[in-house]
Order: sequence, then structure tokens, then C-alpha cells
Amino acid sequence: MEAEMPVGCRRWVTLALVGAGVGMAGWLARLWLAPFPKGFWFLSRSTGWVSYGALWLTTVLGLFLSGRVQGGPAAGVLVEVHRFASGLALAFAGLHALILLGDGYLKPALGAVLLPFRFPYRPEWVGVGQLALYVAAAVYLSLFVRRYTGYRFWRAFHYAGLGAYGMATVHLLNSGTDVGPTTGGLVVGSAAGVCALLWLRLWQDTRRRRAEGRA
Repeated sequence: MEAEMPVGCRRWVTLALVGAGVGMAGWLARLWLAPFPKGFWFLSRSTGWVSYGALWLTTVLGLFLSGRVQGGPAAGVLVEVHRFASGLALAFAGLHALILLGDGYLKPALGAVLLPFRFPYRPEWVGVGQLALYVAAAVYLSLFVRRYTGYRFWRAFHYAGLGAYGMATVHLLNSGTDVGPTTGGLVVGSAAGVCALLWLRLWQDTRRRRAEGRA
């Protein structure tokens, strides 16, 4: 029988491969798009939209799964999709940021891309997006140390993902040059759906606690 890699090791290897893939993709994009200065900007916008869509999906699934969903194959599939969407959102967010290093118009330095509120274009709103990326990364990485922090702390910290989604929404609406009536309405509508799910989740918690109190 072949020896299997421990689950924790597999997760760290997957994370390392994703990081290496993002770096390689950014390097290749810079190489290929060098003759097309605006190509970096367009690629950054497209990867930003993909990242936001994946972040919305993982936020919705996280709220749904936190509502004490019954176990079974369906719940297991949703958990895996939730985790995959989280990693996908981070990977594309990393590309969204790093690809701007090749932009010939803004010409941002690496520090401006990595440090919040240092970007030359709309620094306040871009800074909110940078913070969203770091918070989302911290929430995702907390999965790998859950055995050390304990489930209760991990679950409480996991709600910071809602803050990351909220900041990403603010970032998109205020710094996205391609946000128009249609796309802006789509973003606001999707955010309203997340707010409705959050309200439903809090309402379920309140009702459950009242029922336990009566018992």
C-alpha cells in the first residue's frame, strides 16, 4: 500500500503551488504583454472581476454553511466548492495586483502595490482593496492552523471574511474604471443578497438562542 501524504502537508503543497502559479503567470503576462502597454491594465481589470466573483461565491457559501446545514454528500461538496472558490479568489486577486507592475502608464513600484494606500491611482480606494486582500488571505491561511488555534477561535475569526468581501465591494465600486450602471447595479445587487443572507443567519442564531433559553 502506497504511503499517503498527510492532509496538512497536501494543503501546504497546494498553497505553495498556487503561489508559484500566480508568480509564473504574472511573469509570463509581463513578458507577453510588453508590446501592448494597455494590455496590463485590461488584464488587471479582468482578473479583478474574476476574483470578486469568486469572493462573492465563497462568501455566500460560507454564510449558507454556517447555518448548521445538515451533513451528507451535498454539504461536503459545498464545503469543497467554498474552499476552492476562496483559493481562486486569492489567486486572481494576486494577479490583479501584481500585473499592474507592468503597466506603462501608472508605472507603480512594488511597494505601492504591496503596501496599502501607497498606490498612485486613487490611493484611498485602492488601499481598501489591498486591505481586503490581506484580510482574505489571513482567513484562508487560518484553515492551515485550525488544529492549533481551536475550532471556536477559527470559526469566530472566519467571520472576518465578511469584512474582506465588504472592503472588496467598496474598492470595486470606487476604483473600478469599468463600473457603469449595469455592472454597478450587478455589484450592488449581489452585495444586497449577501446582506440578506447575513440577516437571515443572525435571525436564525437569535431564534435558536431564545429556544435554548426557554428550554
